Amino acid sequence: MKRKIIPYALAILLVGLIPAQVYAIDFGISEVQIDAQLNADGTADVTEQFTYEFDDDFNGITRSLIEKKGTAIDNFSAAENGKPLKVEMEDGVYQIHREGEDGETIQIELTYEISNAVEKFEDGAQFYWAFFDESNESEYGDLAIAVTPPAPAENTEALGYEEAYGTERITDDGTALFELGYVPEGENANVRAIFEPELFPDAETLSGTVRDDMAQDRKNLENEAAAFAKNQQTARNVGIPAIAIGGILLLIGTLALWFRAYKRKRQIRNYPYEFFVPKASMSIPALLYFTNSVFLSPNSISAAILELMRKGNIRQLSEDHFELVHRKTDHDHEAVLIELLFDQIGDGREFKLSGVEKFTKNEDNHAAYNEAIAEWNKGVSQEVKAKGFYEKHPVLRWTAGILSAAFIGLAIYSGIYELFPWMAASIVLAMAAFGIAISYSPITFEGHEIRHNWRQLKAAMQNLPANQWDRLKTDEKQRAYAYLLGSDPKTAERKAMAFTSAESAADDSSFVMNPVFMTAIFVSAGSTTTASASGGSAGSGAGVGGGGGGSGAF
Repeated sequence: MKRKIIPYALAILLVGLIPAQVYAIDFGISEVQIDAQLNADGTADVTEQFTYEFDDDFNGITRSLIEKKGTAIDNFSAAENGKPLKVEMEDGVYQIHREGEDGETIQIELTYEISNAVEKFEDGAQFYWAFFDESNESEYGDLAIAVTPPAPAENTEALGYEEAYGTERITDDGTALFELGYVPEGENANVRAIFEPELFPDAETLSGTVRDDMAQDRKNLENEAAAFAKNQQTARNVGIPAIAIGGILLLIGTLALWFRAYKRKRQIRNYPYEFFVPKASMSIPALLYFTNSVFLSPNSISAAILELMRKGNIRQLSEDHFELVHRKTDHDHEAVLIELLFDQIGDGREFKLSGVEKFTKNEDNHAAYNEAIAEWNKGVSQEVKAKGFYEKHPVLRWTAGILSAAFIGLAIYSGIYELFPWMAASIVLAMAAFGIAISYSPITFEGHEIRHNWRQLKAAMQNLPANQWDRLKTDEKQRAYAYLLGSDPKTAERKAMAFTSAESAADDSSFVMNPVFMTAIFVSAGSTTTASASGGSAGSGAGVGGGGGGSGAF
């Protein structure tokens, strides 16, 4: 009976904290045929045929076999088309060596012997075994298990458990067949077959009976199946409408929020535009963070240096050489950058770009450099946050959070009763509602206006006529060029000569003469420091008596 649902699989889909199993080799097992030939002494000779389809080059396959308590597995061997293959045991897993290439399909035959496989009681001899268990990390496309008695049997009984429930049938000669078909990974399946005890004269007879025990198991499983079917119908009647209604409400709400944001953006975009430099509402690094990307690139450091030059905190002595004028800053992140450049890299009063390169080439300094840049980034984000450009909607976000929790409950409920399409829909809806709950903070009208104006400026500067640039005030030129350098370094490089030639080299607040060179230094520093920062085993067995196993490849 396919009632089991793996709870952690749902958790993986919902929170994404645990990565799914990733194989080193990409393969599929399309067909598995297992034949257990029982012998008169109670042993079993097992033959397994696995059909593997590979999408990568490979070295072989694996098979884990976990012994049931009181039994032993011996004489394991492997062959392909009658040709023996090398077998090694490592960490409780058999490794069958057979190299091959991408796109190849192979059929491997495994054979082994199970001692004490049959338990002989007064009214019957049973084979009760798990050929795989929840530790199995491979799905089987089509699985069939045959349990054959030593001689034709007339009073065979068979019962499958979990994945094998309802798959059993008895052939004319008394063989018990379990035709499971597709079996997902991580599932249990025990097979049980009872034959006449006279067929096993050489096996030890245990006291007691076994057929009544199987009959009771069958009755219990049938009762559970009936109860499950009833509860499943209830889940259909209750869960499906709840998921559908909740999904419709979430969709309507999401569309309403999207339309509100779209209307606000469209209103601003319809403004007639004429080139101008917006007023200084934030520092240049903060503008880059808010209007361009929250991941500040090394180009942003060059823009921040130009900003400090514009404000008069530092002065450029030559292309490579800078002097600290004063430490009084408007923002904490500016003080952090001054400390990194002049105190850690420089001598407290001056620093050179060549010193940045020398400092970051020393691996002992990488941690300090990365920590300072991280602190600078944090300060920039805090400046943006303090501006209040994001609206707060606590009631709406709490509502979305409650709705997400409700969808999680519906996903678990529908999953337990195997309504898997509706479970998947609930998971998607839960993730959507959770996304709104944690991230819905729409930008204010003022924030959209600032974004629009600076992005328009960047676009206009790509082909800006020299006469329009010349009409700008010095402060406007410095802010505009620093923003362009931080957000679009390619355009800044192309415009560097034209935009900086108008500035007086004697002016202490003038642009650096070669900002592209400066940017290259910090790009290199960022790359250097970032680079620095930067088979299986068998389980205990979840099958009957601790048995089980699984399949894989390497």
